[in-house]
Amino acid sequence: MTLATEAADHGRQGHVGALLTSAEAALQSAMKAGEAPHVDAGIKELKQAIEHGKAGHADVATKHAEQAVTHLSEKYRTR
Repeated sequence: MTLATEAADHGRQGHVGALLTSAEAALQSAMKAGEAPHVDAGIKELKQAIEHGKAGHADVATKHAEQAVTHLSEKYRTR
C-alpha cells in the first residue's frame, strides 16, 4: 500500500515518471498479495493508473492511484 500511496503523491506533484515507477511496483506487490475483493479492485485501479500515466494523463492516473490506495487500505481494515 505504501507504493500505491507514493504513486498518488507523485501524481499530485505532477511527476508522471515517478508515479509510473511506484504504481508498477505497487501492482507487482498487490499481485503477490493473493485474491481478495479489495486487492482485485486495487489491482484494477493500479493498471488504469499505469495506462493513463503512460498516455501522459497525470490527473486521471493520480485519481486511479488514489482509488487503489482506498481499496488496498480496505483490505487491511477487513482482516
